[in-house]
Amino acid sequence: MEKIFWPLPPEEPRILYLGSYHGESDFKGKSALDVLLGEPDKDVPRNLIKPYGVAARFGKIFAGDTVAAVVFVIDPKNRKVSFIGDKPMGKLRIPVGIDIDKKGRVYVADARQQRVFVYDLKGKFITAIGDPDGPGKLERPAGIALNEKNGRLYIVDVMDHRVKVYSIKDGEFLFAFGKRGRGEGEFNFPTNIAVDRRNGNVAVVDTMNFRVQIFDSEGQFLRTFGKLGIVPGTFARPKGIGIDSEGHIYVADAAFNNIQIFDDEGRILLFIGKFGTRPGEFNLPAGLYVDRGDRIYVADSMNRRIQVFQYISEAWKKKYPEKYKELKLFKPSSLNKTQEQ
Repeated sequence: MEKIFWPLPPEEPRILYLGSYHGESDFKGKSALDVLLGEPDKDVPRNLIKPYGVAARFGKIFAGDTVAAVVFVIDPKNRKVSFIGDKPMGKLRIPVGIDIDKKGRVYVADARQQRVFVYDLKGKFITAIGDPDGPGKLERPAGIALNEKNGRLYIVDVMDHRVKVYSIKDGEFLFAFGKRGRGEGEFNFPTNIAVDRRNGNVAVVDTMNFRVQIFDSEGQFLRTFGKLGIVPGTFARPKGIGIDSEGHIYVADAAFNNIQIFDDEGRILLFIGKFGTRPGEFNLPAGLYVDRGDRIYVADSMNRRIQVFQYISEAWKKKYPEKYKELKLFKPSSLNKTQEQ
């Protein structure tokens, strides 16, 4: 496969394209009927229709599809796809935010049912978080993020313009922070969230204020960056967010069809992507997740796929010195050059 990475030489390579996943067709191929008619029948592999949320752990990719109303569990190693939320108990309606804890519990925010559903890795329903009559009632949950060190689940409530925090242990509502507004610590239709695993800080995409806000684990405002604009470092329709092991912040913008990368102070470092269907191109990117190995997963919604990239961290360079050497010496073809334009 063509090596595709950003930025191009002579700059230091930072982001490496790893591949894309669509669903069962990645492993089984399309049927003859699908090729001839362009329409699937009951025997054709099931693929993503409109992925929004994405997360990854234990070698599996979890993609919430808002049209198929299930979470696709894509297992590249074993070349198979299973589903979460397709059974009567814990049936999903509009799955959006996703995260997975170290015990293998999968947390899925359902925007329509105003809950976060919890399953095991096999898709068995365990419990639901969000009391409809309690102080932590969820109006429209979207992005979620776990902090396993302090045992908390952070949930962005789009319509309530707040972040609500629950206990992982028993699902108890703990506290909320934010309110509608444009000031520091206030939100205007926030959508997604990520936890910095180094220090527990929380980054929230304040979508209609066209910025990212950073809080500590207790919800105390720390700083903000971004504004409405059309140049790198600004936003038009920010959506997914993730943070790598070195504190870099990745933000997907559905209007720009790209991923912008910032340092932990909010200074723009690099952006990748543009509108299109080829590797590293996007059509309405939504959810974004960075796993513990600094792999970056992007829900490329209208391209019906999950794209996967690798941040070339110092740890990665030490672990894969030969691969890193190859990248340094690699002379990109016209395909790779097109990604930079």
